[in-house]
Amino acid sequence: MTRLVIGAPVLGQDGANQKAKAAFSGAEFPLNVKVVNKMTVTLSLPEANIKLRPLASGVATFRNFDRLQRAVSSLEQIAKLNNAKALVELDAGETEVGAGGETSTEGEAGDSQSDDPAVTIVQDDDEAFIVEVQGVRFEPLRNQVREDGTLTAGGLKAFEEAKAAAEAAE
Repeated sequence: MTRLVIGAPVLGQDGANQKAKAAFSGAEFPLNVKVVNKMTVTLSLPEANIKLRPLASGVATFRNFDRLQRAVSSLEQIAKLNNAKALVELDAGETEVGAGGETSTEGEAGDSQSDDPAVTIVQDDDEAFIVEVQGVRFEPLRNQVREDGTLTAGGLKAFEEAKAAAEAAE
């Protein structure tokens, strides 16, 4: 399995295009790749006809290496503009989405998309309302978590702030 995390480049390190070339240049195309959106924004990859909701994952199909490289370049620029350490994760060889509660679906327009990540309620009593999303615990307002266990826009913002605080503490 080949895994590539695309984020803002760090000085002295290879860019995402060089890493993609090393990771995927020998792959057979068309190539199915599991794409995990690590941000709280919707990402669109027209090169693979996929649109990913915040913190969701799906399967993208790249017809050739040029399309993959174009997508990687665009994603690296978005990560740089947002100063994101990890914008997306590409996993080749793991296109079956499963154990983490994530599912991939084929949309009407042919784009792959999945559900928002599940929220685990850690504490819900008179003292506190604490939830966990992707290993990050935080206290959103009760109305920021929907009944189906997903976050509203305000909940996603609270999650992003808690995630940034956790990364800063490391």
